[in-house]
Amino acid sequence: MPTVLEPQWLLLLFVVTCLAGVAVLARIAGWSSLAVRLRARGVPAGESLRFVTGSLGSLNFPIKYKNCLRLVLNDEGFYLSLMYPFKFASPALFVPWAQVESCAVEQVFSTQIASFRLRGEWSGLKLRGIAGQLSRGAYERYVVSQRASAV
Repeated sequence: MPTVLEPQWLLLLFVVTCLAGVAVLARIAGWSSLAVRLRARGVPAGESLRFVTGSLGSLNFPIKYKNCLRLVLNDEGFYLSLMYPFKFASPALFVPWAQVESCAVEQVFSTQIASFRLRGEWSGLKLRGIAGQLSRGAYERYVVSQRASAV
């Protein structure tokens, strides 16, 4: 009679526990609610950055993703995805610049953080370092182009 302490059962229990933990964190961060409206259909062309650090979630309890995000910036918006094995229950997102309500810069010691608020969403996104600077610059170019086309 097999017992739960046999290696194959412990491995299965470990994998199931890890996947459940990743799914719960994605839910807490708001990734699943963002995916309902902003799920990416594929990886867009643009400036690609890997191993990006950021956070997603409420202001009081954000989920931090250290060096496990992929970010692609272009004129229409930004693509955001997680690397394996954290990708479970967190589909890739494409956020059009028109869905960004605001972008602010925070300074934490020597690191600049770009903080994005999305229209109609409680979850906020923060990107650290060069990824934050580049995404903020792309968003500002979008805002300027929208103002110029409105005139």
